[in-house]
Amino acid sequence: LSSRGPLFRFLQSRCEEFTFSEYFDDVSPGSSKEGVPCQDVQRLTFSDHSFEVCTSTDVFEHVPDDNKAFSEVCRVLKPGGHLVFTVPLDIDSSTVDRARSIDGRIEHLLPPEFHNDHLQGPGKVLCFRNYGTDIVDRLAKVGFTNAWIVPPNPSGYWGYGRHIVVARR
Repeated sequence: LSSRGPLFRFLQSRCEEFTFSEYFDDVSPGSSKEGVPCQDVQRLTFSDHSFEVCTSTDVFEHVPDDNKAFSEVCRVLKPGGHLVFTVPLDIDSSTVDRARSIDGRIEHLLPPEFHNDHLQGPGKVLCFRNYGTDIVDRLAKVGFTNAWIVPPNPSGYWGYGRHIVVARR
């Protein structure tokens, strides 16, 4: 669910089969923009059981319906497949919904929070929620058999000390 960054380059160089995508507001899912495939994680165009692993970095907090998105990823993963991803995560609290989409209209539940994006620019992408450790429960509710949070390892390969969420289908 990304076409840039260190994880993208690492996987691209080591995976025999590799598929990537971005979300573009002005492109239909399944189409491409400048050679980059477009997917909407809330309605993926892939067949059931297409992938062994799906990764993303800081995507799901920007998705209006993350339950639908998690369900879609679960659907396209093979049995035993894994979703491995990062989101801003507060390990001392539960998920807080900041905004929601109702009939295509955004309703703000808290003051709007915007994040930077390599495609749209600084401070341009709405954050729909701030995740807490209950994210593992959200993943279980949509069909993942197991989910857990891996604590940061500052001495690891990427070394920037982020929690990683892993969910097994």
